[in-house]
Amino acid sequence: MSFWSKIVETIKGNEDFSELKSSRFRDILNGSILSKNFITKQYKLLGMIAVLAIIYISNSYHCEKQISKEVELKKELQDIKYESLTISAELTKLSRRTYILNYINERGLELKESPYAPVVIKEPDPVEYEAIKKAKEEHKVATDNVKNDTTSNEETIEQ
Repeated sequence: MSFWSKIVETIKGNEDFSELKSSRFRDILNGSILSKNFITKQYKLLGMIAVLAIIYISNSYHCEKQISKEVELKKELQDIKYESLTISAELTKLSRRTYILNYINERGLELKESPYAPVVIKEPDPVEYEAIKKAKEEHKVATDNVKNDTTSNEETIEQ
């Protein structure tokens, strides 16, 4: 005999189970089935099953709430992205040179476009400044040396 068939035989031979088996639907409805021996011995098990069922249901409701919140936040994020793209496109349109010139002309403002390109002024780097200064000094020394050399060559050529 297998393990499961032994368990089934044990349950069938149990007096408590046979008493439960002879119960009718009427006993279930009026609650007298809860006073049977088989059920009274299993109250702790039934209580534990009820607690686990409540925890399981509570957990599923919590998960559904979290998922719906996640979907809502994703939708809100997508809406914000689209709004950002719209604002960015509008800003690009408004900052175009032709749009600004048309705006100035429509308003009748007497502003003129600068003929010179804009120049970026940046703060000098002290290390870079020193390197440039040193390079200029070296260039000056080299230029002086070349002038002196060519002067002496010209003098020798003239003689």
